[in-house]
Amino acid sequence: MMRLGGGTAANWSPRLVRPPGALAEADFLKRCLKCGQCMRVCPTNVIQPAVFAAGVEGIWTPVLNFRIGSSGCQLNCIACGHVCPTSAIRRVGLDEKLGRGAHATRGPIRLGTAFVDRGRCLPWAMDTPCIVCQENCPVSPKAITVRDVHAPVMSGKKFRVRRADADTIEFDGDLLTPDRLATGDYFCRRPIGSDIGFRRISGNTSNRLMLTTTPAWATIPEAGESIDILIRLQQPYVDPQHCIGCGTCEHECPVRGRRAIRVTAENETRNPANTFFLPT
Repeated sequence: MMRLGGGTAANWSPRLVRPPGALAEADFLKRCLKCGQCMRVCPTNVIQPAVFAAGVEGIWTPVLNFRIGSSGCQLNCIACGHVCPTSAIRRVGLDEKLGRGAHATRGPIRLGTAFVDRGRCLPWAMDTPCIVCQENCPVSPKAITVRDVHAPVMSGKKFRVRRADADTIEFDGDLLTPDRLATGDYFCRRPIGSDIGFRRISGNTSNRLMLTTTPAWATIPEAGESIDILIRLQQPYVDPQHCIGCGTCEHECPVRGRRAIRVTAENETRNPANTFFLPT
């Protein structure tokens, strides 16, 4: 079925993320006066007027735009529901919003769920270290975790040892950009015959690696031996069981334009039919 507000039922829009305490969409549209009080009171300015995301009927109704403002929806803020004159956004307490006390069995109010776009995420797509979303996730336990992956850098280049000692390796030729590998995210590894795994790189010149003192080589690399240089990437994963869709991760994501992690309304509390979990 279609209406001026856009799709309903199976044709609902996952881009439409409403403020915490918002009623189910059809009831919300009946009650909302488009007065803008919730937008004015929002401390992070994340509540914005809808243009066409909610259809013609939903123009100027409040939606959450996580690219705007100073952060996502704050955990300890319930201001929007307290100023709504029609209870289109119903008044909720902090215990209900956070899933505490009498509301513990139901859990916190979920606005939606964050999804990682692996085609745009820096650690996933560009071999660039970044854990901004995981660091800023405000829920406990965190809804975003990371898994360590060591990926080869400068693929195609052969790093052959010219000489080495306990803490340095020198190569033939100027293969490296000075100090590029000094961030603490780079490691070297002997492809074969190694019993110590990775050694962290502490600095480099154009043809030399400086290594941390531990762990030590079992045997010093020999001239002509190949060395792998790898970067440690912490790739983010979202746990939908813990994500509340607050949007802090999307707001803080350093990828400009279309963020590499984005919140949609899937799994929102206000409409249990929008869950993506299989019934148990």
